[in-house]
Amino acid sequence: MTWLKKLFQFYIQSSMHVSLAVVALAGVTLLHFHLSPNPDLLLFIFFGTIVGYNFVKYAGIANFHHLIRTRNLLAIRIFSVACFLGMIYSLLQQSLNVLIAGGLFGSLTILYTLPIFRSSNLRSLKGIKVFIIALVWAGITVVVPLVESEHLMFPDAAIEFIQRFLFVIVLMLPFEIRDLKYDAPELETIPQVLGVSNTRLLGAGLLSLLMLMEFTKSAIEIKTLLVTLIVALATLVFIYKSRIHQSKYFAAFWVEGIPIFWWMLLIAGGYF
Repeated sequence: MTWLKKLFQFYIQSSMHVSLAVVALAGVTLLHFHLSPNPDLLLFIFFGTIVGYNFVKYAGIANFHHLIRTRNLLAIRIFSVACFLGMIYSLLQQSLNVLIAGGLFGSLTILYTLPIFRSSNLRSLKGIKVFIIALVWAGITVVVPLVESEHLMFPDAAIEFIQRFLFVIVLMLPFEIRDLKYDAPELETIPQVLGVSNTRLLGAGLLSLLMLMEFTKSAIEIKTLLVTLIVALATLVFIYKSRIHQSKYFAAFWVEGIPIFWWMLLIAGGYF
């Protein structure tokens, strides 16, 4: 069982799980718009997410608490290099429009990490971290797939983008609550400003808004609406179970796995 535990730890720490979550949200977008998935695009998103996340977490300027909690750092860096090569290969299969859209949102990851603004980065700006992450996720999982499929339809595409932005903010809240013991006070994260209880209320409010927006789309599908409701309720449960001192994989596996659960529900719904 020891090797299985090590394999699972590598799966989480190497960002494979979060990458699958991002791919799953791109899959959700494609299913919502009844579009066929392009394997090369999904691979591009998968490899690109691993490279981006591992760059943020394990680069020399990364948060120290990520480094001290991570074993097999060398193996993760080697794995990241392999994923970078995979990203380059899949990148060459993409259209110019996809490269522009992906590059636009991907550049925010660089600005988030590298000290560009007078020896500071976007992450150091007060209260902005969660919104940058939500913007990048929404862009990669909504705009990029729709651009690739040449189905960037308004207003439904805009509604989907805003919903995804709100959903990722909510998904980040358990991580924000967990990281209260690590984050510097000057970051002014959502739980630092609102407190844990009000952060949970904010999550409930944003999920309610997400559900209401579902009724503003040009075509309302009962199966899609039901699946979205199930996902929103499941996410709400995790929000209210979030604690500062939570189990090791509560956020990193279970919360991060909600998008995968969403995608699987939509796929299963297609068979009924």
